[in-house]
Amino acid sequence: MRRIIIVFAYIAGGAIILMMVITVADVVLRLFNIGITGAYDLVRACGAIGVACALPYLTAVKGHIAIEFFYHKFGKTGRVVLDTVFRFSSLVIFGLLTFYTLRNGISLYKSGEVFANLGLPVFWIPIIISLNCLLMMVVFIYHLVHPGKEYIKP
Repeated sequence: MRRIIIVFAYIAGGAIILMMVITVADVVLRLFNIGITGAYDLVRACGAIGVACALPYLTAVKGHIAIEFFYHKFGKTGRVVLDTVFRFSSLVIFGLLTFYTLRNGISLYKSGEVFANLGLPVFWIPIIISLNCLLMMVVFIYHLVHPGKEYIKP
């Protein structure tokens, strides 16, 4: 699982770099009245993939910013309880996200939905988001079983 999460982190980095390259190239080419057809669609897809693929790694290394206001108000036991409540609620939220984004991807596949300018299918984007939500759930379970430990060392 760790390797899969790291692979998705690299995919996220690649998507962000691709998003930047497409945007810069499109802006420069528009100076010569040549644009990249579907640049908007590609940037949207890269943005969604970049965010979705980065979340499991960010969670695995505990890179999220904690709600410091609440943590400073509680002692060590209170912090563990608060963290456990947050992890369980996150499990529920990402469980629902996994289910509904997968269902959306299957629906898009069946309907044959495509990008407006490119004509490429879009069903794969919610499926990748769903897979990353599932990976998030694995990380949350690990953090519940091993409180205070990172799933992946940064």
